Amino acid sequence: MSDSATLPAPLARARRFTLAAIAALLLLVFLRTGLSLPMASLAGITAWTIQALPLLALLPGLRRGRPRSYAWLGFVIQLYFIHGVILAFAPARLAWGLAQILLSALIFAGLISFIRRWRAEYPGPV
Repeated sequence: MSDSATLPAPLARARRFTLAAIAALLLLVFLRTGLSLPMASLAGITAWTIQALPLLALLPGLRRGRPRSYAWLGFVIQLYFIHGVILAFAPARLAWGLAQILLSALIFAGLISFIRRWRAEYPGPV
């Protein structure tokens, strides 16, 4: 099952929700990086790429609805959650940190929903 067009409706909804939350997190990272470094410079582009690369690497598998990509996302999203907690400890970056924590939690909820619904729909090994 690798074609997302053939996913049952509950799986497709969980997939769309997770992908939308990932897009919002990538936008948040882009905005935060763009406000601290000029994005027209090599430093800004490099900083954003380093921060976005873990999510971007998983994106093809997530778009196709592959459950292993969602399982790996569970590990990767912890890095963004931890980074959000670290940001939230700085008073000047509290809002950025809380937004990143919220989006990370939403992504985690979406991927757990996808994996649980996948297992209910397709029992057996992945």
